[in-house]
Amino acid sequence: METQWNLEVDVVCVGTGLGGITAALSAHEHGAEVVILEKATKLGGVCAYSGGEVFVPCNHLHEDDPKDAKAYLDFLAGGYAKKEHADILFDMAPKVAKWVQDVCGVQWRVIDGFPDYYHPHAPGTAAEGRYLECELFEGRELGEWQKMCWSSPHMPPGIRHDELFSWGGLSGIARWDFATMGKRMAKDIRGMGPAMMGWFLKAALVDRQLPCHLGTGVTELIKEGDTIVGVVAMKEGQPFRVRARKGVVLAIGGYDWNEEMATAFEQLPEWHSMCQPQIEGDNIVLGGEQGAALTGVPSYNLGMFFGYGVPGEEHDNAPLFRASWEGGFPHALWVNREGKRFADESFYRDYLPRCHDWDGVDQVHPNYPPFLIFDQNYRDKYAFCTWFPGQEIPESFVAKADTPEELAEKLGIDPATFAATITRFNEHADNGEDPDFNRGQYPWAAMMTGDKNMKNPNIGPLNKAPYYGIALTAVGVGVNAVGLKTDTSARVVHVRGREIPGLYAAGNSAALLDTGAGYQSGLSNVRGMTWGWIAGKHAAER
Repeated sequence: METQWNLEVDVVCVGTGLGGITAALSAHEHGAEVVILEKATKLGGVCAYSGGEVFVPCNHLHEDDPKDAKAYLDFLAGGYAKKEHADILFDMAPKVAKWVQDVCGVQWRVIDGFPDYYHPHAPGTAAEGRYLECELFEGRELGEWQKMCWSSPHMPPGIRHDELFSWGGLSGIARWDFATMGKRMAKDIRGMGPAMMGWFLKAALVDRQLPCHLGTGVTELIKEGDTIVGVVAMKEGQPFRVRARKGVVLAIGGYDWNEEMATAFEQLPEWHSMCQPQIEGDNIVLGGEQGAALTGVPSYNLGMFFGYGVPGEEHDNAPLFRASWEGGFPHALWVNREGKRFADESFYRDYLPRCHDWDGVDQVHPNYPPFLIFDQNYRDKYAFCTWFPGQEIPESFVAKADTPEELAEKLGIDPATFAATITRFNEHADNGEDPDFNRGQYPWAAMMTGDKNMKNPNIGPLNKAPYYGIALTAVGVGVNAVGLKTDTSARVVHVRGREIPGLYAAGNSAALLDTGAGYQSGLSNVRGMTWGWIAGKHAAER
């Protein structure tokens, strides 16, 4: 039976994050007729929730040493990247970043003074220059699309990274310039992820008038022979069939809100997400129905965090989970159920793998869940979640006690071991030292979560009652261990090893064959942008 199409184009781009929008821009500029479909009723995808950092070694705005840059990316990959994919990302990312600036008008800036995660302790690291972000963006530039964009509940609104750092970073929220932020918010001046997506969406939807359908979730891929020729989406409760004469690009994120997939693939007993609730594993389902191969990397050192959900907080009618950065603040630490510290709490590259540790004798994760502990010194200086100094935190959310032992009892932690842990930490904290885990050794952590007024920005003693504690849970940011297997043209690969003609994947829908088993903030965004561009060009030229 011949399919009755509602719309026919050359390339269908599914998703309005960085991967989908860059794919649409690339396909359009290479001569294709394009349509963009978005499941959510708002634009920007997971990228709009991010810090808007794009990690581009050897970018056009800062001099870099290619040998050092490649050594650092190889270090991050940990031996799990495919050389062909890694080489293409390394070569193409700077070119695509310059292309979207020169051709599409995206205004990049270097985040000054912002070091690589592992600087200066890993091969090839740089003290600055590899992070790009976009200039502030005025929402009115989006015209009719202005009110249809995601704003981020996780990032401070309307500011740049240099402003955040000059105001004291995440620990210095009480000293932020809220007057400036308020004036910009009133004018819908966007920063970070919302700014980045503003520039890209303007290029696609305003400057090029590319058609985009919101609330139009793809539910099926249509095949003729071995080739994907279109999609079925649901729009306003009705099937919406779109023919793709040249290709379909899936840039719809991963499986953060599919708990069955997430716990299985990420290998933790529970999973929550900081992403929008539309990120439900559609990439796996749609690709799987067409015989697409899945592949992955070790799950324990990617882009995820531990955090909490504040009762009553929601986004798009789903519970909102937040990342906990507070462990890197002075006067705070993490312990496991035994009451022991187990990692550098200021550097999530250290604590993530340790939270995944498995004890094969007792058959447990010994460091899961981690418990965040802080004292009144902390409460006098710093915010916790949405509670500023002087605001009482409900004891239904955070345990509170007059002594470490009493707090341990409330949290189900071994009291004697926990008290000894606090004592040992305090013995060295006044001098800004941590002989156990060398906390404070990473300049990145000091900038993000430290207090520059302290001898060690990431360390302060816990010696003032009352004491506070909370068990943290796993919260994803959409960077998943398993995704669709793609070739070096971003084509999805069949389980038999051949490509699936007409089907492409980019961003978090595609497996991390290019970056491997490690992570660096901005890698997810640069992956989406680069492979989206490759997919759009390849599809347009089929």
